[in-house]
Amino acid sequence: MNRLSLLFGLFFTLGLSAQTFKCGTLSPEARERLKRDMEFLASDDLQGRLPGTEGANEAVACIIRNFQEAGLRPFFPGGFTQQFSAPRPAHLPKQGNWIRIQDDSLFVNSGTTAAPAFVLLPYSQSSALEGSSVYIHAGIQGVHYQGTSLLGQIVTMDWELSPKDQKKYSGQTSLSSRIQNAKQAGAKAIILLDRKNKKGITQMMLRRQRDLGIPVALVSGKRWVRKLRRAQKDVGLQITIQERGAEAYNVAGFLDLGQPTTIVIGAHYDHVGLGKWGSRNPDAEGQVHNGADDNASGTAVLMELAREVSLYPEVQGRNILFVAFSAEEDGLLGSKYFVENCPVPVHDFAYMLNIDMVGRLNRADSLMIYATGSAAEWASVLRDMPCDQFGIENIPALFPRSDHAPFVRAGIPAIMLHTGLHEDYHGPTDDLDKIDMDGLVKVTEAALEILERAQKHPRLTFIDIAQRSERVQ
Repeated sequence: MNRLSLLFGLFFTLGLSAQTFKCGTLSPEARERLKRDMEFLASDDLQGRLPGTEGANEAVACIIRNFQEAGLRPFFPGGFTQQFSAPRPAHLPKQGNWIRIQDDSLFVNSGTTAAPAFVLLPYSQSSALEGSSVYIHAGIQGVHYQGTSLLGQIVTMDWELSPKDQKKYSGQTSLSSRIQNAKQAGAKAIILLDRKNKKGITQMMLRRQRDLGIPVALVSGKRWVRKLRRAQKDVGLQITIQERGAEAYNVAGFLDLGQPTTIVIGAHYDHVGLGKWGSRNPDAEGQVHNGADDNASGTAVLMELAREVSLYPEVQGRNILFVAFSAEEDGLLGSKYFVENCPVPVHDFAYMLNIDMVGRLNRADSLMIYATGSAAEWASVLRDMPCDQFGIENIPALFPRSDHAPFVRAGIPAIMLHTGLHEDYHGPTDDLDKIDMDGLVKVTEAALEILERAQKHPRLTFIDIAQRSERVQ
């Protein structure tokens, strides 16, 4: 029976992966509008659309203007925008951040720019303390400090585990769990040790604050690591984190078609700015990261869909809410804030369609659709969609790193359209010249086809794939 089930599941998955979409619906004018929007959103003038910057605010104005021209009305009580705070890099005053062993002190930002010797982690809490230290190797509870009291100690532990320990203690090796376990055992501060002084361990680790209620720092370099791997009687530590935030804005426009139910179509418009916080290339700081694919492409498709839906009665079976999210790159902050602070009950939404990185269809030859396991009906919605120009890759798994995920976690069926990751992802080379403009037209057409097919189902039956995905991770 198990073998039969496995074979049936494999056959079903392969059958879905061969499906194709309808093409040729949109006018040549639609392609020109998509091109125009891409040229603006992915231009150097917008400086990578980092939340809180002038470039991001110019993108907001562009989205509002397009929503108004499409006949959408403001969704939020105060208008088209919903403001929230996105964390920005904390300020770390040098004289307020140091570690001392007897008469020898190490200050924040010492060392080289590429390999600083003293770094604060996003787990850290501001604090000033004195005391003794104890070294617990990699900090695996019950292995490296079994029988060793950590109560009231400044605990030092190796930042990285050996490959042998990673394999042997799988499930106990995450940095946050090792910190939490030491804290629960009585540690009053954690100092992580990085003997190799690896390039890339920079202050970008402070991009997001995740306070675990204990001071945490990382010290690099042979001399200091050698000292801190020995028990010390006289250690001082001061951490002063001055947190800062940026004003970020979700933008939402409502198309009221007089229907009893509403769907959400979303895309994030933010990117990583000049690369200091979020670039995959540590040497690219200061360069404009235009994010043409990530996610000017999805935002352009979102705005074109807002224009197109009024032209096609066959897709007007539900009201449509168009949302451009900010701070996706900061950890889905915009979509999470929207779900938690929506002006209407989010459970009233029929489903959510997320459009993220859809500008490279010519490379993929298929449109990936994630989280199709979030509703029982998605398989029939996507089955046998007619077009011989490209295929569909049906992926039931959640893909938790994009803006449909908070909707799924809130109990709303949601899927994500995507044309794949690539070598330009979060780099300064994700530029307009690599975008498949004809592919953007096809993705827009595919979205319209999905809207038409989904409305034939009065209700989508939600399936909770979020917990399943998180257990696998």
